[in-house]
Amino acid sequence: MISTGIFPTGLKSMEIKPLYKKGEMANISKYRPISLLTSFSKTFEKIIFARLTHHLNYNHVLVEGQFGFRTKSSTDLAFYKLINDILTSLNNKFLVGGVFCDLQKAFDCVDHDLLLSKILWYGISGKGYNLIQSYLKNRYQRVVIANKSRQWE
Repeated sequence: MISTGIFPTGLKSMEIKPLYKKGEMANISKYRPISLLTSFSKTFEKIIFARLTHHLNYNHVLVEGQFGFRTKSSTDLAFYKLINDILTSLNNKFLVGGVFCDLQKAFDCVDHDLLLSKILWYGISGKGYNLIQSYLKNRYQRVVIANKSRQWE
């Protein structure tokens, strides 16, 4: 797999199970889709995450204000920085404003071709790039509700 840059097709499957959040149970928007991957795929993702994180940190790609998905960082630190910056600005008599966006389902909307072009832009190429591309392309899934499943798509 690593030497060929091709992720095994038989391991590209996932089951999607809806997880109830809160509110009216009959409303489909009150459920969150949970993707259940093979153990091998989960392990692969963790390895790729570690390698990509190392690459991005080593090459100083991420800005200081990037708090998500980083070690020694958290939403608490992001919140602290925001409050500190607001208070510092107010103390210096600056006008302060804010725009907040709800990116609740942003991850579900990531275009894989755009993601792959960004990976190339940041210096991931060759077999590493091919392996990530192979992992993302031609995946198949099925929805499972109450132990009943649809066909693989």
